[in-house]
Amino acid sequence: MQPRVSVIFPVFQREEFLREAIDSILAQTLQDFELIVIDDGSGPTVAKLLDAYNDPRIRLIRFPLNLGVNAARNAGLTSATAPYIALMDSDDVALPDRLAKQLAWMESKPDLTVCGSCAVKLLRDGRRLPMAYPLTDGLIKARLLLVDSAILNPTAMFRADFVRRHRIFYDANFLRDHDHAFYVSMVKAGATFQSLDEPLLLYRRHAQNSTNDETGFDEEKTAIRSRLLPLYFPELTGAEGQLLLVLLQRRASLPLRDARRAIGVFEKAMRETRSFYGEDRSELRRILEGMVRSLIGSLRGAVQESSTSSAALL
Repeated sequence: MQPRVSVIFPVFQREEFLREAIDSILAQTLQDFELIVIDDGSGPTVAKLLDAYNDPRIRLIRFPLNLGVNAARNAGLTSATAPYIALMDSDDVALPDRLAKQLAWMESKPDLTVCGSCAVKLLRDGRRLPMAYPLTDGLIKARLLLVDSAILNPTAMFRADFVRRHRIFYDANFLRDHDHAFYVSMVKAGATFQSLDEPLLLYRRHAQNSTNDETGFDEEKTAIRSRLLPLYFPELTGAEGQLLLVLLQRRASLPLRDARRAIGVFEKAMRETRSFYGEDRSELRRILEGMVRSLIGSLRGAVQESSTSSAALL
C-alpha cells in the first residue's frame, strides 16, 4: 500500500549521529511512512550501520561515490511514492509527533503547499535553545530575502504533486543554500507556506555542520536574492537591483557615490506596496530599513575614521 509520507534522508558520513537520526523517524507516532535513505558514497562504516536495519519502511538508495546533497535529495524526490514528502537531515532528531502533526495540519489545509515548524537547537555542550521561525505565508516569503530565517529545511513537509507538476528540483549550483533556492522556485510556482508554532525537531550543531564553512557566504546568498528581487520588486532596473543585492550582503561596502545612489534605490523599493506572491510588504520594508540603517552606520564610521586620520596628520 502507498505510504502517507515519504521521508527523504540523505546520508554522507556523520556516523556519530546517524543512528539517533534514523531511530527518531522509525519511532514516530505516525507509522505509515517510507524512509528513503540515500547513501551518498559514505563508505563501509556507514554502509554497515545502514545494513544493520531490518525495517520494511526503509528504502535504501546507494550512490557508488559522493555526488552531493542536491543529487541525493533529487533521487529522493524522484523515488518518493507518498503524497507528502518530509525532509530530514542525518544529524538531527525528529520529535515523536513530528510527522503526525504536520500531516494532520496539511490535510486540514488543502491549499497549503509547505509546512515547517519551530525547532530546538542542540549545542555541542548539551544546551538546548529554542529556535523560532515565522509562521505565516507572507512572513516566510518575505524572510526568504534574508535567506536564513524563513524556514528550517529539516522541518519541512510539502506536497509531492506540487513539485512534480512544476518540475522543481534541487539546483547543484548551490552547495549550501540549495534548500532556499528550492523554496524560491516554489514561491515562483505559486506555493503557500506555514510553520507550526511548536518545536518538532532537535537541530544539532557540531563541528561537521556544512554551514560552519563560510567560504562564498555572501556570493551564494546573493545568488538566492537575485532570484527573488525581480519577483518582489519588478519595477527596479537591473542596475538598481544590483545595488540592493550589495547592500544585503553581510560585508556590504560601497563608495560614497554609490551609497547615495543606493539610498535612492531604497526609496524607490519602499514605494512598492503591491504583494505579488503573497509576500508580507511590511516585513520587506522592515528588512530594507535595517539594510539602510546599516549602510548609514558604516558611512558615519568611515567619515569619523577619515576625520580622525586627517586630524592626526595636522
